[in-house]
Amino acid sequence: MYYNITFNKKRITELSRLRKVTYAEAGKLLGIDREHFDEKNNWYRIDGVLQYFKQRGDARVLGELLSDAVLHMHGFETASYRLVTLNGAQGLLSPNVHKDGYRYESLATLHHIYPQFGNPYYTASTSVTLKKIMELIDSVSANNPELKTQIIRKYVIDWFTHQLDDNIRNLTFEQGPDGKLRLAPIIDSESSFAATKQGIDSRYNKIWVPAIPVEDPEFRTGPITLDGLDANIIALLWEYPETVKKILDEIINSNYIPIINEFQKRAGNGVGLESEGIDFLKRFVESKQEEASKMTR
Repeated sequence: MYYNITFNKKRITELSRLRKVTYAEAGKLLGIDREHFDEKNNWYRIDGVLQYFKQRGDARVLGELLSDAVLHMHGFETASYRLVTLNGAQGLLSPNVHKDGYRYESLATLHHIYPQFGNPYYTASTSVTLKKIMELIDSVSANNPELKTQIIRKYVIDWFTHQLDDNIRNLTFEQGPDGKLRLAPIIDSESSFAATKQGIDSRYNKIWVPAIPVEDPEFRTGPITLDGLDANIIALLWEYPETVKKILDEIINSNYIPIINEFQKRAGNGVGLESEGIDFLKRFVESKQEEASKMTR
């Protein structure tokens, strides 16, 4: 069963008569190659700020905005999406997250250093995937425990929100003038909270399987549980007990109901769910909190 979303056009900002920027205008600032720019050239300059628009008219809008709110609750920077109508098309607009004087990398651009990160999507055990990422981080930014902690926290939040698009272009890093590598603002979390093109999927697979690849058949995993709990997160808790327990405790003690209620059909943010869909999201969150409680006992 899918819970359908509705849009209130009166509450959606309308932007018109805007033109896309050229590669010459934005390529160097964005730090991306020409091929990738041409593939996804939805960049506009609005009020003097370079901004990216992705056209969406389905439940993934809710997945992105709700995930954005949760990430902010737990101290992450994000692309800060907002719902707009741009040149007649509806979608999500976000300002360029690249800061002046910073260098940006992703697993997609670093995988030449660590060839196992070569396939955009590959199902692997979370603990082994993270181990490979940590080895990669050590090879490019030695003695950086803060970044490792950020990545572990991000993975646990992705389990909580059921984010299913952790591909190698979506985990990005920034390096500032001090030379230290950090997690860049989070992008593309629309495949969260069981959000799909068809609607909010009440039949979603309750076992979270990360999508960042590790090309090693020995470590492929399926949807498995350990005593009824998600084995992917149990493995992380064993491997990184202090960091994982801390973020699980944050999840247990956080109140997500107010941000879910913002998506009621008559709420003011332009996208809404019927009461049955809102109740489903509340059960979704509560079941994850209950699972986190069992893990930390």
